[in-house]
Amino acid sequence: MLHLVQNERGVFFPAVVILLLVVTVFLLTITAAYQSKYQTYDALEKFYTNATVERLEIFHRQNMR
Repeated sequence: MLHLVQNERGVFFPAVVILLLVVTVFLLTITAAYQSKYQTYDALEKFYTNATVERLEIFHRQNMR
């Protein structure tokens, strides 16, 4: 084990693999958070669009009488 630590080539590859895994997990976490936030905004947009359409229909029905 001591030989592996003393040899630069023996330490470099595992360090790069660990760094790659850390960066990948970090990017996946950011992507998941963005996707969750986007879905929330999309749901809010649909909710308020439907509410607006309903109010316009009620307003239209009231003015047609």
